[in-house]
Amino acid sequence: MALMFVMIDGVGLAPAGATNPVASGFTLLARALGAPLTDALQLRAPGRLAVPVDAMLDTPGLPQSGSGHAAIYGGYNAAASNGRHQPSFPTIAMRERLARQNLLIEALRLGARVAWANAYLPGYDDAVARRRLRHTAGTWCALQAGLPLRGLAELQHGAAVSWDITQRLARTRPGAAALPEIAPEEAGVRLALLAQSHDLVAFETYLPDLAGHGRLDLTVEDALRLVDGLLVGILQSMTPEDTLVLTSDHGNAEDTTTRIHTRNPVPLVAIGPAAGAFEPVRSIDMVSPALLAALAGR
Repeated sequence: MALMFVMIDGVGLAPAGATNPVASGFTLLARALGAPLTDALQLRAPGRLAVPVDAMLDTPGLPQSGSGHAAIYGGYNAAASNGRHQPSFPTIAMRERLARQNLLIEALRLGARVAWANAYLPGYDDAVARRRLRHTAGTWCALQAGLPLRGLAELQHGAAVSWDITQRLARTRPGAAALPEIAPEEAGVRLALLAQSHDLVAFETYLPDLAGHGRLDLTVEDALRLVDGLLVGILQSMTPEDTLVLTSDHGNAEDTTTRIHTRNPVPLVAIGPAAGAFEPVRSIDMVSPALLAALAGR
C-alpha cells in the first residue's frame, strides 16, 4: 500500500459559475468523483472522500502559501502560531519547527519509504545560496528529512516530476533544453511508478496559483487542465492498494474576478482504500496527521 500526496497551490472551492474555472476545470477528476469541485462537494463513501476543508486557520486576513504549506506539511496551525498568514515561504520560526517535525520526518520514523518527487534544475542550489530563490516549506521538509532532491537526471529517466508537470517551462531553463515536453498524464504515471517502491510519494505544483496571479503565460483553465491530467494519470496507473490524496493551501484559481487569494475552503480528496483515515480532517493543518495515521495503519 502506498500513499500519493499531491499539494496543489491556489485551488479553492466556491459555487459554480462563469467566474469559477475550478468548478468546470477538473473534468476528469470530477468524473472519477461523480461530482464537480465546488463548495457543495460532500462525498463520503468506501474508498472515496471529497470535502471542503478550512484554510483560514482561525486567523484574520487572506490565507497565504508560507503559512499554508507549513500547516499542511507540519501538521500545526502555522498561521495562528505566526500571528498572521505568511506569504510565499515559511518564516525562520516555521523552518525551525519543520526541521524538528514534519510529515516526511515522521513518515520515516514510522519506517515508511518516502519519496519527495519534485525535481530541481541545474542552478537551483546556487540560486538559493545567492538568496535569489528560497526553499518552499515542502522542499525544506524534504531536506530536513535527509531526502535527496531529485534533479535533471531523474527527470530524464522518468523518476521525478517538474513542478510545471509537462516540463514545458522547465526545458526553457539553462541546462534543461534537452528535456522533452510530456503529457500531464505521463507525469501522473511517474508518481504511480514511484509508489511501487515507496510507501509515501509527495509532490507539489504551483501552476494554478501562479496562473491565477497572472504570472505565467498560461490561463487558469489551462493550468487546471494540466493538474487534472496529472491526477488522472495517477488514478489510471496506481494499484488497487494505493491511495491518492490531494489538497491545497488556499483559494485563488476558483475566482477569476480577482488576482489575489480568497477565503474559500480548499478541497481534500482521498481516493483509495486509506480514504477513511481522512474523515476527521476539517482544516489543512489536519492533513499531515491523517496521512501519518494512514501510514501507521498500512
